[in-house]
Amino acid sequence: MRNLMLPLVAALLVSSAGAALAQTAAAPAAAAVSDPVADKAALKAREKQLREWRSQYGEGPYPNEIDAFLQDKPDRLKPYWRALFVGGERNSVLNFERLGLAAIESGDWSVAEKAFDAALLRIETVYGKNAQAEAARSLFRKESNKDYKGEPYERAMAYYYRGLLYLRRNDYDNARASFKGGEFQDTVSEAEEFKSDFAALNFLIGWSSKCAGDNAEPDFAAAAAAQPGLVAPPANHNILLIAELGHGPAKAQDGAQKEKVVFVPATGFPEAKAMFMLAPEKGERITVEPMQASSVFFQATTRGGRAMDGILNGKANWKTGTQAVGNTAMMTGLALMNNSSGYGNSASAGAAIAIGGALFSAFSSTMKADADIRYWDTLPDNIVIGTAAAKMRFKATAAFAGSDGPVDLAPREVTPFAGEKCTLVWTRSRPIEGMEDTPGDDLKVRASLARDKKLAEKNRLFRASLADFVTIASKD
Repeated sequence: MRNLMLPLVAALLVSSAGAALAQTAAAPAAAAVSDPVADKAALKAREKQLREWRSQYGEGPYPNEIDAFLQDKPDRLKPYWRALFVGGERNSVLNFERLGLAAIESGDWSVAEKAFDAALLRIETVYGKNAQAEAARSLFRKESNKDYKGEPYERAMAYYYRGLLYLRRNDYDNARASFKGGEFQDTVSEAEEFKSDFAALNFLIGWSSKCAGDNAEPDFAAAAAAQPGLVAPPANHNILLIAELGHGPAKAQDGAQKEKVVFVPATGFPEAKAMFMLAPEKGERITVEPMQASSVFFQATTRGGRAMDGILNGKANWKTGTQAVGNTAMMTGLALMNNSSGYGNSASAGAAIAIGGALFSAFSSTMKADADIRYWDTLPDNIVIGTAAAKMRFKATAAFAGSDGPVDLAPREVTPFAGEKCTLVWTRSRPIEGMEDTPGDDLKVRASLARDKKLAEKNRLFRASLADFVTIASKD
């Protein structure tokens, strides 16, 4: 059935104006021919609609295609499916991540797993730990309007969530591999590598090893080194408690040419602590205050623990360099001219260098270097982790507080994911709120790319592939 349905759905997703026009023209042809004037008027109305859509949406997708794609999606995930469909391949990693996290929160586990798998597959092509990815990384830096892959902290968080999904299935080996993948992403940018300091991932690597019956001491030690106070759990603890607090950072442009990415902390999220209450079927209640593990904002604004004031994209870095070269050339040329007697090779060379330097600087100043500030807007800030020991089934509740006292957040009931050896309890201090197609996307760039025929074909293939993605996710 899947193979029979795919061509039909793919045909529905075709977004070229010509194909749409053929579809709209078919209705009058099949209708009764008793009123040719009305048929002609209807055809003109459809042609006008297509012209308007083409003017507004370029090569698509058009509203009718979006509506058809969303028709069978659950309401709670429709905004994320829509963003994925409209954003195309260029924004697919970001929108797969956002869909995956929303699916975790709503309990759509299969969709969550497949969404993060799709995001990580694309991340690995550029940021994998292999020679092919290193070569791709070098090329990726030079591309303009490139596909979103995320900053190191965003890529690390994608592996973090995939690892939690593996823990939920009691697949400790794959969970450990995923957390290790996140640790690697924390160390690598487009041009440099750094020391890992994502303590939550180190702890979760250790927890996965502990649940698998392997040696976990080195990883718990690494977690404690990166985040003092994040101590290894006692040997008999079999319950992992994770709470995500607050809201992660946004990105903004800074610099004379808007060439620098800076990270803006979220405000209005006072929660800084969590408390888990576990109520076993038999025995006394257990109360656990989780330990501070990692701050997403800290991970965004540091590399290897060292603070930075922002990120310069490749073009802006080059511009700063060429501006300096141009200014140096002008100064050198003028010095040669001033030190000469007004004739001879020194004066000529000085004039040539000065003119060349001026042109170089002028060329540099005309470069457009707007930083890419697309960002994962549904991330939390603080991740706190605790552990406990219990043999019986239990109910779990999480409560939240600020640094100085209570906050206006109701306690949340949490569903534990019990396994043969270990149990996972995961929650957020507040549900995901707010939604836009692709946060931080440059609308001018987006409009320009919408009219690129090659990219339009790439996006058509991507949107057709989503039909297969949905089919696979729904069967699991």
